[in-house]
Amino acid sequence: MSVSMAEFFSWSRHPFADTYQLNTPFLGTKDERICRRALSLLNCGKSFAVTGISGAGKSTLVQHIIGQLDAKHYQPTYIHYGGLLRSGILKAVADYLGVDTAGRSMPLLVKLQKHIIRLSSDANARYPVFVVDDAQLLEHESLMDLCSLMVSPQKKTVAASLILVGDETLAKRLQLNVMAPVKTRMTCVFTMEGLDEKEIDRFVTYRLKAAKAPEDLFDTETVALISSHCRGNRRQLMNIATLLLDEAFFRQEKTIGSHLILDEDLIEQSG
Repeated sequence: MSVSMAEFFSWSRHPFADTYQLNTPFLGTKDERICRRALSLLNCGKSFAVTGISGAGKSTLVQHIIGQLDAKHYQPTYIHYGGLLRSGILKAVADYLGVDTAGRSMPLLVKLQKHIIRLSSDANARYPVFVVDDAQLLEHESLMDLCSLMVSPQKKTVAASLILVGDETLAKRLQLNVMAPVKTRMTCVFTMEGLDEKEIDRFVTYRLKAAKAPEDLFDTETVALISSHCRGNRRQLMNIATLLLDEAFFRQEKTIGSHLILDEDLIEQSG
């Protein structure tokens, strides 16, 4: 009878799998500061952007931030770009807000504007927070549409907040003159950075503990080698650790030693 990987390593689940999310993700020192400031800004009706390289943990952090919002007072609308054109973005927002998209008597954008303005007038309404991931790929018109949903002209106050999430391209794009109407609505642009060496060690420990895996599953030298390669990139770290566990299981070795990296060149395979 074959032994499963979980049985071999004595864990409750794979510590570096992408098939589940931790209730509370690992937060580095700067992540905690961004989270605290972001929640404070949302409490004031502000908007902001979160940028950084792919794999830096932007989406995970933003999902954690909106998860901290009081569901009685906020209505987060999370939209992953996914190639949606202008009409698709508006329909996605409408679906989240429960706005009927049928009929041609009134443009959908106007319907959404009126709906959000009504929400801002309702004492018991939940405040909309629009989150757009991969925002660097959005059409300019889509960004302008989203900005138009943020304002209540009658009250001359904000009616919703907008969180833009994207890579370094978004940060550069926001600096363009044509993007001034969007940039001026962003209170700030948070830049996510890679984990430092100590945080990577804590990250690995955190994931192992959450999976109820042995604390000494990775030896110190292996973690140091992983750290030097991934340069704090969480996605690369997760990928390398997964490949190492797979190789150790194949060899029937219960401790992940540095020789696994050197023998199989797994760091290069992880990209």
